[in-house]
Amino acid sequence: MKRMTKIIALVMCVVLAIGSLTGCGGKSEEEILMFAVTGVNNAESCEIEASMTGKMSMKMGKESQDLDMKMDLKGAMFNDPFKMKITGSVSSMGQSALMESYIQKENEKYVLYTKTEGNWTKMELGDLNTALASSGMNSFSNQLSADIGKYTKREEKKEGETTYLVYDYTISGEEMKSMLEGNASSVKSMLADAVDTKEYEELMSKVASSIDKVTLTVYVDVKKQEISRVEYPMTDMMNKMFDEVMKYVKDKALEEAAGEEAKQSVKEMMDSMEMKVSDMNMSISYKNVNKAEDFKVPDEALKAKSMNAALSSLE
Repeated sequence: MKRMTKIIALVMCVVLAIGSLTGCGGKSEEEILMFAVTGVNNAESCEIEASMTGKMSMKMGKESQDLDMKMDLKGAMFNDPFKMKITGSVSSMGQSALMESYIQKENEKYVLYTKTEGNWTKMELGDLNTALASSGMNSFSNQLSADIGKYTKREEKKEGETTYLVYDYTISGEEMKSMLEGNASSVKSMLADAVDTKEYEELMSKVASSIDKVTLTVYVDVKKQEISRVEYPMTDMMNKMFDEVMKYVKDKALEEAAGEEAKQSVKEMMDSMEMKVSDMNMSISYKNVNKAEDFKVPDEALKAKSMNAALSSLE
């Protein structure tokens, strides 16, 4: 009996030892998540696919129009030095426009090349922050924090043969404000004096302050231990932004109206205007992390005339 007890105890020790080895060899869900976040944040290169769909309505007086919008983009991004390629299409009101753009560093400055309706344009952007703002990637670069407390685990999801860990990730209102104000500052500097600096900053400050926290959904590929995609619900955020824009436009129109009769007319017109989003969502997928296919700016783009001189003439 004692011998049997010793044998059982020995077997149990072996089982526990094997179990311990198995545990040390794998990663917990939290470790997989943090590994994936760090991987995409520190990637030397990656490819992205972005998709956005939206439904909105515009109203002015008795006239109203419903708009459907769809955007599909593909891109490749490299760091050190930063360069990026984006191609895709934007569709709205039955019309579709193709787009193609590149950013790369030339003579210590970042340059944006854009193809519109078959014609290439060139614009010097300056520093890296402005280049990121023009590409839209500053909103996604290092957006996901390595703070595990920001993530809320949801039910795992299986799509085909792939299993995903799914998390809600919350960006606070202050973080959203900082991101939007950073974008505004970079875009303003890119446009130089083509816009009124004071009015632009005032409007963007109001828009940024209207945004509350935003909750994204993060999908982590368990097998690859990589961020697969991030989904962005945008309906509520866009409605708040549109509301602030309309308030701002109304206040400015009333300020410029001369006389009570004119002010009343402007007020009635502005009160009849409305922009509402009924459904808008965006999804960003990450592919070939650290293995993105390299690219070169087309020769015809490199020959394009610079737009900087044209913008300077608007001063």
